[in-house]
Amino acid sequence: MPDPIFEARNISKRFGPVRALNEVSIAIGAGELHSIIGENGAGKSTLMNIFCGRLRPDTGALLIDRQPVHFSSPKQAAAAGIAIAPQEINLVPALSVAENIMLGAQIGARICGGAVIDWKATRAEAIRHLHEVDDQIDPASRVGDLSKAQQQLVQIARAAATDARILILDEPTATLTHRETARLFDYIRSFKARGHSIFYISHRLDEVKALSDRITVLRDGALAGTLDPATATREEMVTLMAGRPPSAMRQEPRRIPGDAPVVLKVTGLTRPGEFQDLSFSLRKGEILGVSGLIGSGRTEMAKCLFGLTRATAGEIEYFGQKTRFTSPLQAIQAGLIYLPEERKQEGIFPLLSIVENAAMPSMARFRGLLAMRNREMLAEVMDYIALLKTRIGSPRDAITTLSGGNQQKVIIARWLMRDAKVLIMDEPTRGIDVNAKFEIQAVLRRLTEERGLSIILISSEMEEVLDVADRILVMHEGRARGIVDAAGESQESLLKLAMT
Repeated sequence: MPDPIFEARNISKRFGPVRALNEVSIAIGAGELHSIIGENGAGKSTLMNIFCGRLRPDTGALLIDRQPVHFSSPKQAAAAGIAIAPQEINLVPALSVAENIMLGAQIGARICGGAVIDWKATRAEAIRHLHEVDDQIDPASRVGDLSKAQQQLVQIARAAATDARILILDEPTATLTHRETARLFDYIRSFKARGHSIFYISHRLDEVKALSDRITVLRDGALAGTLDPATATREEMVTLMAGRPPSAMRQEPRRIPGDAPVVLKVTGLTRPGEFQDLSFSLRKGEILGVSGLIGSGRTEMAKCLFGLTRATAGEIEYFGQKTRFTSPLQAIQAGLIYLPEERKQEGIFPLLSIVENAAMPSMARFRGLLAMRNREMLAEVMDYIALLKTRIGSPRDAITTLSGGNQQKVIIARWLMRDAKVLIMDEPTRGIDVNAKFEIQAVLRRLTEERGLSIILISSEMEEVLDVADRILVMHEGRARGIVDAAGESQESLLKLAMT
């Protein structure tokens, strides 16, 4: 590696009794993309927040061009040339795309001896940065009207607008389409070609290997190893991250008996502009994977089954009865539950505790004559926490103290307490590390086998549906391209089916 332009030496950080980082040293050179990978809770976000001034280390030092630096705010880090595009959207919904990109960095002008914002120049600069990242987004659009993927791209453009020498990208492709991802990768290459550097965090190991100049693995807050992407294998990366090989975590293929009762049957379901003529069935104890590229109509189909939207044609049979849920409340009362892909925005109550999040839809069951039966509620929640092998501190802690994988388990516990019969899970492991992903997959298998739960699992990761599903519905542009047994299929065969 050439002389580093940025170094972190022996960085340690604690939050109370929890050791988040322990003597971590890392460096980056000019024009380098250095990927940081690890499980949720490995210390990646804590380290990046120290780099960009959001946190201060307990011990250790940061150096730029071999000179010590101390950041007490993101503004100081930005002034030193370090900017972050975080995984969580941090934009102002009511402002335009251009206003968000240049917020706090507007170009000034002097008129009649006074300082004002030169909006024409500011807008032109915003458009320049936006088009470097993606030229399909209208700079005049209100950010709140954009898709999550578009908001993520605007956030990256906003970080780039600081003229950073070092850009931190945290899960930048989690919500992007293939086109948007390819455009972002072009931007990353041009950013590096200008001599700038990138710390890249992602759970998508294939893109980590393709983009990186170096890969550093964190585990339990410590440095687990550094890999050369030219020679590293996915198995090596997973083993360093999880402390065990992926072969020890995978599920064995299985087949659901053909005479298992059908719990959900969909025939010719159509909603113009979203999906059309969808037909499939779901059996008791089965996991039906739904595969397809972003925009294939998978989420729209799930929302229609749950009663959030209405189909214009087709039939739905639920446990042998023709049914058309007209609201989510009807679906929930019948035991059909939808877990949305936007877990943090739509799945959890961030200001409430773990126990409150789990028990929220079941509160009426614990209402006493004069007060809530809190002990009974806590006991039942803890039974499900144990069943799902959820790692928590105190059940009274805020749910935001948990990793993404453990938050997802609490959401599953919530609906098991409501006697869920069918779970529709939309991208259930997005943003979750590989070990937590396998844990959730194992939980889903166990629930189908021990409780007879039936699951529709929607995922843009073909490897995931192959790992956990019994059968796979392949969708493309709103149509079903086929239903196949997961055993014996490959990512290549699924993609070929989707594109035919």
